[in-house]
Amino acid sequence: MELSIFASPPNQVAIDKVFYTEERPISNLINESTPIEIVVSGAGNDYIDLRKSRLCVKMQIVKADGSSLVRNEQTGIINLPLQSMFSHVDVYMNNKLVSVNANNYPWKTYLKVILSSGSDEQNSQLQSQLYMKDDDPMDSLSLNGGFVSRYEYTKESRVFDLEGNLLEDSLLLDKYLINGVDIYMKLFRSSTPFLLMSGVPNPKYNVKILDVFYRTCRCKVDPGVILNHRNLLKENPAKYIINRSHVTQNVIQKGVTEFYWDSIFPKALPDKVVFGLVSQKAVNGDYTANPFNFQHFNLESVTLKINGSDVYGSPMKLDFGTNRNYSAAYVRLFEICEKWNKDAGLNITRTDFGKGYSLIAFTLNTNDFEEEFLNLVRNGNARLEMRFKAATTETINCLCYYQSQAILSCDETRDIKITEP
Repeated sequence: MELSIFASPPNQVAIDKVFYTEERPISNLINESTPIEIVVSGAGNDYIDLRKSRLCVKMQIVKADGSSLVRNEQTGIINLPLQSMFSHVDVYMNNKLVSVNANNYPWKTYLKVILSSGSDEQNSQLQSQLYMKDDDPMDSLSLNGGFVSRYEYTKESRVFDLEGNLLEDSLLLDKYLINGVDIYMKLFRSSTPFLLMSGVPNPKYNVKILDVFYRTCRCKVDPGVILNHRNLLKENPAKYIINRSHVTQNVIQKGVTEFYWDSIFPKALPDKVVFGLVSQKAVNGDYTANPFNFQHFNLESVTLKINGSDVYGSPMKLDFGTNRNYSAAYVRLFEICEKWNKDAGLNITRTDFGKGYSLIAFTLNTNDFEEEFLNLVRNGNARLEMRFKAATTETINCLCYYQSQAILSCDETRDIKITEP
């Protein structure tokens, strides 16, 4: 209140102390086929702030025989390596799987980053994860500015370190995780041809992890608060909202001009959805292809239908040729990120949109409420229709990125349950 001129600011007495501990793998880091297993103990009275807990990795690129890269050897790492080095991440809380088990973690985290952050964040703090924005041509080792910048950190087998939040949804809880909950993480590594790009003939490399640990942020809570929570847990469980991110894929065959994808969402309809097209060889892992190169492949028309009705009333027309007419799709990208008509933006220019950032977005729920709430569950059949100006010249993977909500509950006995539509 502007007239409360005699009141003193309240004292913070709920948290006595914030401190960090380091949890190291319980598994041996032998090779890329060995998952990294980390246990975060929940014993004692301390709560855990997962938003401030981070993964720390020290690594280097070496040849398959263990020798170092030579001077001017054109081999480097793809973008966002702290996340893209893992094909998927399993998270258990008290032996209950709370993450989504799918091999799409690199795209889930990459899309989450570029669709939520602007140039300030990408050009500063995200560089702790070696995020350097890729630019056209993305598959080039000499003209892609982002690759060139990352190469300076990794060339000649230099040791480079990374630190940041693991972007698995269940590790991004907005509230402190109550005591008595053990966290077990199993990080499955991506293949080397997926993680690296190289211009060397017959490339054979390894990405060697020299050190890795999870820096856990722990909070020593006031005993009175702990006692109050203990009494409340006798009546109701603690509840946490998880905003789940999903990536599913479908294949567009070579030599076609049309593509149809029925029954996209196995459960409830999401509020927002983004589609992108990536060369299949990049998805499978290829030293010459960037897996984050979302090309347009001469797409000229796209529509999403829910129960037979177009979401936007008519198909979205696109022209990625000389005219570069795709402003409608560009605008909708900002709409689904809730940045349209605000003094905020994404680090994706209109030119970028046609050169590696061709992401087609749809809003399925037109409500514009910014408060935190759970959306009503809506069901229906979703059908994607795409038409290309010319027959596709290679096999393409169509990626679908969307979000859903789930509730994680923890009762007095610390039994974990997940409720989702």
